[in-house]
Amino acid sequence: MKRFVVVEASPFPDVLRARCADASSGGRLSVRLRPADRVHAASPDILEHSVVDEHFVVDVDACRDGRLLDCADVLQGSRAAHSVADAMRRLTDLTSAHPACGVAAIPLTGVGGAGGWAVAAGGASDRAVALVPYGPYPAYGEPSLLPSCVHAWLVAGRSLREWPYARNAPSS
Repeated sequence: MKRFVVVEASPFPDVLRARCADASSGGRLSVRLRPADRVHAASPDILEHSVVDEHFVVDVDACRDGRLLDCADVLQGSRAAHSVADAMRRLTDLTSAHPACGVAAIPLTGVGGAGGWAVAAGGASDRAVALVPYGPYPAYGEPSLLPSCVHAWLVAGRSLREWPYARNAPSS
């Protein structure tokens, strides 16, 4: 699976909406953040059009084309990790092999990340890792788009540790 994703700020400033840029790809997600966690776009032009971020996502468990993996903004797995430790190992391998990706994510439990994600974000020298639950904030839609909302959050100048309800990942 590979797709272009658009993340928009809704008319309600504490809601992010993610959708596949190609309507035929289906899938939408709305995440209601805490009011204090609103995303503010960096430029007035972005605010005017409500688009916070557009990026390229590749499923690392389905794609074998190294060129696509190397140019993806978001690399995410589709196979759930058996444990948090397994997810951390997979993230380490993934970010070592593709250091330019902005966000790498491995689903923790359930189909497509329904139980949350282990997420690595940032540059190779200052990469942060956190466990990002699919709730308890209201999130409606396709769980596999949650890493895209996290990417938009980072593009808007926030940190992974500031994501609502994110928990520090255990160190190995």
